Amino acid sequence: MKNKGKILIGVGAGAVTVGIIVVFVCLAVRQNSGKDVVYRETTVEYGNLTVGISDDSSVEIGTLEQTFDLDIRALVDSDSASDSQSMGNAFSAAGAIGAAGGNRGGMMSFDLFGSGYTSQDQSLEVASVNIAVGQEIKEGDVLYELTQESVDEIRDALSEDINDTKADYDALQVEQKASRTQAQQKYDTYVTNGKFAQLVYENALQEYQEKLDDAITQVNDKQDEYNEKLLKISEEMQELADAQANLKEAQGAVSENYAGRYENAYYYTVYLNTRDMAQSLTEQFEEELESLNEEAQQLALEIQEAVRTMNQAQLDYEKAQLELKQTYDIDAYYANVALEWYSIQTASLDNELSQAKERYDSSVEKLDEFDSYVQNNCVLSEYDGVITDVTLSEGDTISGGSALVVLYDKTAVTMDVALSEDDYNAIDKDGTVHITYTAYPDLVYSGKISEVSDAEYDSSSGSVYYTVTVTVQGDVSGLYEGMTGSVTFVTNETKEVCYVSNRAISREGTHSYVKMRDANGKVITKEVTTGFSDGVNVEIAEGLSKGDVVLIESKVGES
Repeated sequence: MKNKGKILIGVGAGAVTVGIIVVFVCLAVRQNSGKDVVYRETTVEYGNLTVGISDDSSVEIGTLEQTFDLDIRALVDSDSASDSQSMGNAFSAAGAIGAAGGNRGGMMSFDLFGSGYTSQDQSLEVASVNIAVGQEIKEGDVLYELTQESVDEIRDALSEDINDTKADYDALQVEQKASRTQAQQKYDTYVTNGKFAQLVYENALQEYQEKLDDAITQVNDKQDEYNEKLLKISEEMQELADAQANLKEAQGAVSENYAGRYENAYYYTVYLNTRDMAQSLTEQFEEELESLNEEAQQLALEIQEAVRTMNQAQLDYEKAQLELKQTYDIDAYYANVALEWYSIQTASLDNELSQAKERYDSSVEKLDEFDSYVQNNCVLSEYDGVITDVTLSEGDTISGGSALVVLYDKTAVTMDVALSEDDYNAIDKDGTVHITYTAYPDLVYSGKISEVSDAEYDSSSGSVYYTVTVTVQGDVSGLYEGMTGSVTFVTNETKEVCYVSNRAISREGTHSYVKMRDANGKVITKEVTTGFSDGVNVEIAEGLSKGDVVLIESKVGES
């Protein structure tokens, strides 16, 4: 297992390329100890300070293989769509139709000649190799030049197939024109004969339909009249109830005032008249209600009779419909047979024409497909990258699935780091990873965690660790396989602060100081307030500004 992550001795992430100004100024100050004090100037910088878990790793670049996906062996097929047979026989047989499509990875089945070609007779031959290992190429660059003869042999065969299938398709269209006309004439004749059967059927059935409609109307009318009677009965019952309530109230009033009727004769007389009137109305409503009920009962009997008449009309209609339908079916039989026959005939013609059109379209698509793979007798690169392997040589042949070239995949530049379980749990899984390379010490690359292995056990240390794969982001054109660098998973970061080297800070108790020069060049001491430190640099919260020059003190012995 690789060494587990260690705490990064960080640098200002936002100021890696600021170019710290370092000027050595020697001041020969003789101390009692016999040593000289030497000051080195450093500048206060502004940027980000980060700390994290860091480990060394090396660059791994994935590879990308370009293959020739066009199946050359299937370009020539012994079954031909065009031969010397009669046109009728040729188009009644089902021809094999190649699925050319636009998918480069698909198999292609070309129907060309019955001339004795075999699939082994066709191939593309490499005339010259235009690439070498280590060469950087772009999409569209020429990988291989092919011999003119091998390219022409296939292209001529494909062109001939286009001409043959186009001729067959045009001839079939002419032939089918007469066949379609004849089928249409027969269809029209049978349909006209069947048309009169439909007219007779509808006219005869109409009489029964009218009787049924009249019976339904009678039922609906009687039902409406009955519903109106029920509504009238409901209204009369309400009026009767109101009259009965008035009668009861008047009777009660007369009874309550009976003892004093001589003292209040007028009051008594009014209620007495009211009682008599309510009594009369009550009797009238009762008589009317009795009459309405009798009428409703009569209507109910009439509705029953109308329903019986309607049901009989429905039965008569259905019976006539069955009998007339039998006659209609006999008369319409040939018309129906004509429609089915016509559909079968036209579908067969459409299928033959469609197959011929598909054969032609397929032959055109196959030539287009071939030309997309072979341009100006050359095979071109589909990708950008640096070549790691050239698989073909002059004189080699190319067929479907042949490997053409292997390149570095610049989209898959990764570095693997082994982290202990504690370190893995401490990092931000979604955060940016900082990467520095030995070859580019002043540049910081960004990365993202793209894969994490399952937990693994290190028997030598008795600990659990994870292998974390980091994919480098951004411009990776300057990175190469095996390049070493340091990968840092940030655990703490302070952004946009002033900072200076830890070596420039001296401390006395809780106070921090730096040495500077005054306007006369004299070394002075200035108190500052410090903050976050990444182990190499420290944040200056107060006392200094960006660009200020401070001194780092060191002592050397007498020479």
